[in-house]
Amino acid sequence: MKQTFLLLLVLVLFVGIQGCEKKTTEEVVAETLSAPLGLRSITGHTQVTLVWYTSNYESHFNGYEIYRLGTLYSDTTAPEDIPSGFTKAASIPKSSPCNTIQSATQYGLENGTTYSFLLVATNTRGERSRPSNIVTDTPRPETAEFDYDTLSISLNRSGYELSTFDTTDMSDLHRPQYYTDDGVGDFILEKLNFEGGVADRLWLAGTNEGGIMDLGYMNDWNDADIAPETGYAPTGYSLYAHPGHVYAIKTGDNHYGKIQVIELSVDAGWLSLKACYQTKEGNRQYKTRP
Repeated sequence: MKQTFLLLLVLVLFVGIQGCEKKTTEEVVAETLSAPLGLRSITGHTQVTLVWYTSNYESHFNGYEIYRLGTLYSDTTAPEDIPSGFTKAASIPKSSPCNTIQSATQYGLENGTTYSFLLVATNTRGERSRPSNIVTDTPRPETAEFDYDTLSISLNRSGYELSTFDTTDMSDLHRPQYYTDDGVGDFILEKLNFEGGVADRLWLAGTNEGGIMDLGYMNDWNDADIAPETGYAPTGYSLYAHPGHVYAIKTGDNHYGKIQVIELSVDAGWLSLKACYQTKEGNRQYKTRP
């Protein structure tokens, strides 16, 4: 019995020694870079902000490269490789921590011109991933964020022209048609009389064959991402002016804009507003949908 036990012990030690001798070091192959995810854009004045998810965890991950095309690219799905015509516009270092949202702004763009963008991830070896999805965006002018325009009810200064961001003379407004002889003025601020009384609210109405729509209260007016195609109150139909509400505007010459009421005084008959105007005819883009 003792001899049998010693024989088994020798066999176990032999197998163990052989197993240790066969240990080898395996080379870790570099990971394939994953493509950036969820690219979207926010339309601005002479600029476009790109937003995406920083979902790369590869050990040699280094950052991102932005590629831009100065025209519309109709296919927005993720391509196999960077399409012809796209040129490198910027390099963006990786953010920390990963799996968050990262953004970068392209400045110096031309309002009314449509651009297309994509991203690739890069690593320290100089390799890059497959491209992200492609987004298209058309910058448009807007009033300065902290320099709001004021629209007041007075004899000659009660309308607003989006194309120039300015109050305009509406003394020749023809009611009930709500148009002006020169066609200037995309909407009007007014108080309406009801059976001899004066309304206790300020009202907004589209003019010159244009319409208006109340999109509701928004803490960030960029939440109004694209102008609705239909559903506007027709010319002359008045909507309540509410502080914080964003209103979509469709002009009579097929342009789109939006305004946000910042504050108002019913007694004094004025409101301050922020506005944007899409200079490209028929383009409903405020910012690209997520």
